[in-house]
Amino acid sequence: MTRRGLPFLPFVLGLAIGAGTTLTVMPGVIMSRAMDRIEALGGATGMVRHAPPVTAENQTIVRASPDILYSVCLYDLSDGPLRIDAPWPDDGNYASVSFYDANTNNFAAVSDRDVGSAATSIALIERFESYVPEDADLSFVAPTRTGLILYRRVIDANTDLAAADAERQDFSCAQMSYQ
Repeated sequence: MTRRGLPFLPFVLGLAIGAGTTLTVMPGVIMSRAMDRIEALGGATGMVRHAPPVTAENQTIVRASPDILYSVCLYDLSDGPLRIDAPWPDDGNYASVSFYDANTNNFAAVSDRDVGSAATSIALIERFESYVPEDADLSFVAPTRTGLILYRRVIDANTDLAAADAERQDFSCAQMSYQ
């Protein structure tokens, strides 16, 4: 029995190594390429890039929704925590802020439905960070030093697009100073 299975051992071993490599290495490669592409489009680390409304002509992300306004901020916590200010829609439509680590994992999200205010201040800190800002409404611990933050704001046929775009301009990411 053992001798008959021996020829399959290299195949099974190769399959296990390939699967392990795919699951551990590929997410980081994918996120690195996405972050490089966002940076090439003008989204420097700690700076928000507000994408234009999605159309078939300007779609850079596969399956992006034309009913959502997107803004993205790349983060690097090497120089300390980040402060994210998220405005919430006045018209009752949905908006959210999602946090992704360097391996494409969504480690935190908050929406206008989760908070009861017109805007929310969020502190993003690195693991083992001793400074936790007191002036933030929420704080999240990032599992990796770099990643991206995605702000999504739903629009519909009744949405004043100019007002919604102006409103999302208040979404910001900035390095916090230690106090």
